[in-house]
Amino acid sequence: MTQQDMDLYLESIGGLIEVRWHTPHTITSSKFMDIGEGWYPLVKDLINDLIVMDWDKQICQIKEKFGGLRFYINGGHEDLHKRIKEAEELSYSICEMTGQPGELRRDLGWWQTLCETEYLKRKSLRNQYE
Repeated sequence: MTQQDMDLYLESIGGLIEVRWHTPHTITSSKFMDIGEGWYPLVKDLINDLIVMDWDKQICQIKEKFGGLRFYINGGHEDLHKRIKEAEELSYSICEMTGQPGELRRDLGWWQTLCETEYLKRKSLRNQYE
């Protein structure tokens, strides 16, 4: 799933409502998400499930932290938070860049969940500068 695909998806659902900062506004761009494209399908499935669960689409932040997905909403009932936790845990087995099976890598200076191919690319680049 590309950034363009995610943008089209966000537009198709009427966007998300960012409430983290000043006046709430509608988010229809994937640039709001500080994650790699490999996690877009995971986030899309999560958003779809939350909407079915009567989520009001209020979002504070979507990002990567310590190699895993973080999806922060404004309030919500326990079942919403349970579903978010499931997606966040699942992110540790999906490459953030490619969407392929991955694992948490802790030896690149920045913790990331990557498939073998992406891991070896980054490790090679890092070794060039050491």
